[in-house]
Formats: sequence, structure tokens, C-alpha cells
Amino acid sequence: MTNSPSTAPAYYGLALLSLVSLFNYLDRMVIAVLVEPIKRDLSLTDTQVGLVSGFAFALLYALAGLPLARIADRRSRVTLVSICLVLWSAVTALTGFARNFVELFLARMAVGVGEAGCVPASHSLIGDLFPPHRRAFAIGVFQAGGVVGLSFGLAAAGWLAQTYGWRSALMVAGLAGVPLALLLYFTMPEPLRTGAVTHSEPAENSRQTVSALCRRQALVHLIIGISIGAFATYGMAQWHSAFYVRSHQLNLAEVGLYGGLAGGGGGILGAISGGLVMTRLRPRDARWELWWPALAYGASAPLFAAAFLYPGTLGAFTFQFASTFVAAAGGSVALSAIQSFAEPHRRATAIAIMLMMSSLIGLGLGPTAVGMMSDALSQSRGENSLRYALAISTIFLVWASAHFLMSGKYARQDAIHHAS
Repeated sequence: MTNSPSTAPAYYGLALLSLVSLFNYLDRMVIAVLVEPIKRDLSLTDTQVGLVSGFAFALLYALAGLPLARIADRRSRVTLVSICLVLWSAVTALTGFARNFVELFLARMAVGVGEAGCVPASHSLIGDLFPPHRRAFAIGVFQAGGVVGLSFGLAAAGWLAQTYGWRSALMVAGLAGVPLALLLYFTMPEPLRTGAVTHSEPAENSRQTVSALCRRQALVHLIIGISIGAFATYGMAQWHSAFYVRSHQLNLAEVGLYGGLAGGGGGILGAISGGLVMTRLRPRDARWELWWPALAYGASAPLFAAAFLYPGTLGAFTFQFASTFVAAAGGSVALSAIQSFAEPHRRATAIAIMLMMSSLIGLGLGPTAVGMMSDALSQSRGENSLRYALAISTIFLVWASAHFLMSGKYARQDAIHHAS
């Protein structure tokens, strides 16, 4: 396998991995559009919903990420992704049988274990399929696949839940990923690792690898920025559907369709656009892969706030499209930048460290914090409590932007030279 971006095998591999990303996000976020019927049927509070949609998934997603990444750095990444896809797909389907809060919580934890093996291994594969100046575009396409999954998941799950109930929606979403796992396993070859450690060099243990990566201040600030940004974006994403049901009186099918078009369209175009912009800017100065996310996250904060505070439904969806476009244009570039500060044999581990932090802070605390704020504001704001809780959470995007700028300050001294 060559490392040329023009080779058909590279783009075939990217297409398959983008489909995996589609199901990764579909099964991760499908519960977001089902919040209201699940809450009603299982008699849950907003805080419990936040725990189920965020913390339950994030807990084992974070804990399993590092050991699975170490496997990805040493063994077949294609096999690992295939196995993980089967696991999380099966558990998503089983979630449809949950009868109470505890069973729902445990099922979402199990989904997190399966999905923990997807992103580190996939990013590592993409790093070997494409050269650095095309990597942001490839990661953007991979992320766009996830946004398609999120959009399709919102629309399809909303329709299924409206027609057949939320349990059926979860079962269909889960089982749909199994055929892709088989296609990936049997048709995608494992690419050669560029710059891999030779057999004559001593193998690192996990502690040595993590220690080496954490000494790079550019990488540390980059991961902190991504994690704080995830606190805001995941918190908003998990509650967006409930917001439209409560504040704009839409039904699940309408939320799935229009929310999928607004968030999905903005996310897909943003992720790909950010990657394309970086093919021009990065060759001029590699620090643009850090400056660009700083600009994008800072600019997206007021747009997200407007989406929640604007009284009209059409205007709210318009602002959601714009804010998601801007944030996604920076987010895909930030994810790609991690590989600039990690050697090929440490790539999956670096991604796993980022996922561990962003999962606990973003997936774990984000939706839970929004749910708790909504409950706290319910006495004074009533049905609009969620609207104001979501608007407050956008402040964290500005905080994330500051860390991307700090990362750029240390970028030149911490960059891996062969990745530039």
C-alpha cells in the first residue's frame, strides 16, 4: 500500500472507514432523538436522561479507549474496528429491551466499550493512507461520515419512533451495522505503517508512551481544547431534539427531519470545507491547523447561542446550520492536528488519550451538566429551562478556542518532523 492520496485502495479504505464513522455516530447519538419518549416511558428526570445519554456511554468509552488503542498500535487495526463494530451494533439493538433506568444505563455503558476501538484505530489507518497535507481533508471526510450518521440517525430514528416506538428504532439502528463489519473485515487490507518502529528498537510500554506524549505542551493544550469544546458540543447535541420538542412544539419526526438537515448539512459541509481549506493553509504554516480551530470555535459560540434563543423555528434551524458548519470546519482540523505531535507507532494512543479526556469531559459531563442546569432552572423558566441551559453551555466554546491558540504557541517545538 502506498501513501499516495491518489491510489484507489486509499480512497476505498477511507470510504469504508467513513461508513464505520456513520454507524459510530448513529448508534452513539440515536438516543438523543428518543429522549422524550424514553423519559416518559421509563419515568426519568432530565438529570437521569443526561446520565444515560452522556456519562453512561462515556465512562467505559474512556476507560476502554487506551487499552484498545495499544492493540491498534501493535496489531491489525482493520480487525479491531470490525470486531468493535459488531459489538456496539449488537448492544445498541439490545438497548431496545431496557425496562428501567439501571438497564438503560448499563446498556449504554456497553455501547461505549464497543465504540472505544473505532476512532483511534481509524485515525491511525487514515494516517498511513494519506500524507500530512491531505490528512485534514481525509479526517474531514471521515468526520463527515459521522455527521451523515448523526443526521440519518436523527431522521430515521425520529420516524421509526413516531411510527413504531423508540424500542424498534434502537433495534434497527443497531442491527444495520453488522453487514458493514463483515465487508470491512473481508475487503480492506491492512496498510503498512509509515515510519513504524523497527524490530531492533525496544518496544515501549503504555506508561512510557503516554509519558512521552504528555510532555508535549502543544498536544496537551490541543487535547484540552478538544475536550472543553466537546463539553459544549456533545451537551448541545444530546439535548437538541428535546429542545425543539419543548420550546418549538415539534414532534419527533419533524425534529428528526429538520434537525438532521440543519445539523447534518452544516456538519458535513463544515467538516469537508475545513479539510479543504487546510490543504492550502497548512503548507504555508503548519500552525494553521491550530489557529483555524481557534477561529472556528470562537465564531461558532454566538451562532449556537442564537440558535437556542431565537424565538422562531425557522430561524433556530438556520442558526443551527450556520453554527454547526463553523464548528465542524474547525473540529475536523483539530482532530487531524493530533497526528502532527505523535509518531506513527503512538498515533492510536494519542487519539485514545484525546478520546478519554473528551469523552469524560464532553460526553460524560456535557449532557449531564445541561440536564442539571435545566432541572435547576425549571422553577423559574418552566419549559424554557432547557433553552437557557443550552445557551449557557456555549461559553465553553470560547474557552476551548483559547487552548487551541496556546497549542499553536508550542507547535513548532513539539511537532514530529516527519509529519510536517
